[in-house]
Amino acid sequence: MSETIIQEMQPFIQKVWEKEQFTKLTQVQSTAIPYILNGKDVIAESPTGTGKTLAYLLPVLNKINPENKNIQAVILASSQELVMQIFQEVQKWSEGSGIRSASFIGGANVKRQLEKLKKNPQIIAGTPGRLLELIKQKKIKMHEVKTVVLDEGDQLLTHEHLSTVQSIVRSTLADRQVALFSATLPPYVEKEAKELMVDA
Repeated sequence: MSETIIQEMQPFIQKVWEKEQFTKLTQVQSTAIPYILNGKDVIAESPTGTGKTLAYLLPVLNKINPENKNIQAVILASSQELVMQIFQEVQKWSEGSGIRSASFIGGANVKRQLEKLKKNPQIIAGTPGRLLELIKQKKIKMHEVKTVVLDEGDQLLTHEHLSTVQSIVRSTLADRQVALFSATLPPYVEKEAKELMVDA
């Protein structure tokens, strides 16, 4: 099964898959990838270390159009470390695809981050506060964003980040896709997530 899912993806993904010598998808990957490829909103709970990042990253990268110079996917994470880890995975898995990516974290030099936007990234990873700041300044344009991923959703939908995350999601296309991945899924997180989604 996992072989066929990967074989249906873009060649650049298949190449990295072979290079990394992966043989099969983890459970969260084989369950979530088909839903995300089909444009469905997804809430996924899976323990740390089960391959959640690739469960959303591969289908998201698979759908990006490198010809379109606008941002098409946004990945939110609550910590700078996690954003950087995700960004490394994005770079590794988009090798040879022509897809450009960038990361935006609070505390980093704003000017340097604005330079990254001049390169027209199609997929960005960032912390909520910094992304919202750049959206409000009209530096990050969300009008072509088709997919928003909330990584470690239980950290993102806390009272501290909730309104920021809601504002970011609502700044995208009305028919956007939202996916939330988390190691733990408290009821309030699931409830807030569902309010950002359609028929998750």
